[in-house]
Amino acid sequence: MPKYTLTYFDVPGRARLTRLLFALGGIEFEDKRVARVDWPAVKASMPLKQIPVLDIEGLGMICQSSTIERFVAKKAGLLGADDLEAARVDMLHTSMVEARTAAIPYFFGDIANDEEDKEVLRKSLIEDKFPVFFDMFTRTLEANGGGEGFFVGASVSLADVCWNTTITFLKMLDKDGVLTAKYPKLFALAERVGDLPAVKAWDEAHQKK
Repeated sequence: MPKYTLTYFDVPGRARLTRLLFALGGIEFEDKRVARVDWPAVKASMPLKQIPVLDIEGLGMICQSSTIERFVAKKAGLLGADDLEAARVDMLHTSMVEARTAAIPYFFGDIANDEEDKEVLRKSLIEDKFPVFFDMFTRTLEANGGGEGFFVGASVSLADVCWNTTITFLKMLDKDGVLTAKYPKLFALAERVGDLPAVKAWDEAHQKK
């Protein structure tokens, strides 16, 4: 097996999901964490001048977080048992990335320092945008054994791990607990993933990063 090196900052961000996939798959990798002060020097060697980047020894680099996640999930056996399950996992993963991307302006966009505009966006996300995604996620979860297991099939997949990392980010906008109350099965799933031995071991060793 080639040596894998994942390069990102020392924060969860866009690398936590990949780190957890490696951990769940029992795949050894170098978790290279770049200090902000060192980023300008590292940036020049990155394919798109951004991270995360996965370096596969002797085979080159892969960039774009979603591509890296799918690649590692496949190596870890976390893409479903057949082509249909893989398609469903991919559908959920892509949808979760879209939901997360919709929330980024609240934290890092032009309105990040304008509390009034941020509140307008937050309410729009909680009341309109997120429910479209959360309703679909709930239907998918409930269709797979009543909603007490995982999104697809009988075991954890990329979709479940992605949900765990996504909801950690999105629930920061759920100040009134609206989503938590309306979608208890989704939040319970996130907790089940967080309780998996490999995830717990990673979090205890790396401060949930």
